[in-house]
Amino acid sequence: MSDPRLLSDRTQRRLVACTAVLAVGVASLALVGSAWDAGPSLLRVGAQVPAAARKSARPLILTLGGPVYCGQVAALARYLHASLLCPDYGRNGERSGASRGKRVEDWGDPRYLAAVAHLPGRLRREGVRISELVLVGASYAGYAAAELAATHPELHPRVLIIVDSFLDLPERFRDLRPGEPTRAEMIRVLGGTLTQRPRAYSARSPSMHLEGLAGAIRRGMRFVDVWSVAPSEAREFNGAMCSIRSNAFWLRRLAQILHRPVAGYVTGLRHAFALWDWWRQLLALAGLAPAAGSLPAKDVLFHGGWRIPSASYCRPRSNRLAAFVEQGLPLR
Repeated sequence: MSDPRLLSDRTQRRLVACTAVLAVGVASLALVGSAWDAGPSLLRVGAQVPAAARKSARPLILTLGGPVYCGQVAALARYLHASLLCPDYGRNGERSGASRGKRVEDWGDPRYLAAVAHLPGRLRREGVRISELVLVGASYAGYAAAELAATHPELHPRVLIIVDSFLDLPERFRDLRPGEPTRAEMIRVLGGTLTQRPRAYSARSPSMHLEGLAGAIRRGMRFVDVWSVAPSEAREFNGAMCSIRSNAFWLRRLAQILHRPVAGYVTGLRHAFALWDWWRQLLALAGLAPAAGSLPAKDVLFHGGWRIPSASYCRPRSNRLAAFVEQGLPLR
């Protein structure tokens, strides 16, 4: 998420409402955070488990990033009568849009993701019945869900839904302006800038683990990747979620690995609104709900070796890069 000072009043109200919803839900299973032994410095856990999930199997929705991100998927959990699992990095102090300055996310910390990957099994051992795992998130949480799915095949998620997010951590860093809180946060967590620690940034990127994503898809995972190319998105995040190398380039690479086309969904909505206002349509795309109108998005098919459709990205980083894209040439 961006600095709250850059968010519209409507967006800030949404964040407050989502966090309030989460506070009610987590209280129903507060023991999860204290009873499990991952270590408070690494992992905190909030969960909401409906009583029915202890009698018959229900979906489990898992999103990462803490209370703000977790609150954004509460409506999906209610609609599906699903359990909701919300891991949070132990160092993270963000509890609402007003406490953005205290945020510290894991940015792909493999120890943290390994601890998260054990949580569905722990829920099962506590008597929670799980029919299928749904990974979902917007912005940072989408990146985190993709990295989790790509690096932990043992999870066998049925669905991965990411909204207005990115598959390449180096690209995310390049698009951050000096002085932005997210830039300082990434430098602190990864121990330096992209120039200083390029391998660390690459190692924590779904883009470097596309074989893992491809494997999950071959095993039946449905991948729903939605992002906005609205002018507001390009302006507010400097194109970080809609540049060529945020999603489009990597979906083409994924299509090459899978030897079949891969779909992306491109909107003109404000950041994360595809999740907040159109979650029923996202669930329908994922095969988890009946169709309920259409998501206001353009379906874009990516083919290995083909040109990247110009409708799938906002502003090329340079004329040279634009020329490479138009010719369908590799970018690395």
